[in-house]
Amino acid sequence: MTPPKRRPPHTNGFTEEQKEELAEIVDAAVKRAMAPAIRAELKDAGLRLDGDVNQTAAAADFQFVRRFRLMFEGASSKIGGAIILAFVSGIVWLIVIGSQAFFSAKP
Repeated sequence: MTPPKRRPPHTNGFTEEQKEELAEIVDAAVKRAMAPAIRAELKDAGLRLDGDVNQTAAAADFQFVRRFRLMFEGASSKIGGAIILAFVSGIVWLIVIGSQAFFSAKP
């Protein structure tokens, strides 16, 4: 029994120019199909992208929300740190008071 003949690697028969042209066609088709869907979803979310004025206003709104979120995160991390510090301080205080009571107890 003889082994099967080796085939050259599979090529799809497109030249590099044809591949580039096909990629451009597919890219344009995807953009044409996706752009209206994305715009519709953003419009449903309350964002209008039909003019520079609206885009600038939306960007300013997002910047305000981002600043607010960063302030909230900063405050919450400080409050969380204070709570953790109070809890750890309480445990340390209990250990210190307990050790003082244990070692200063008279039999």
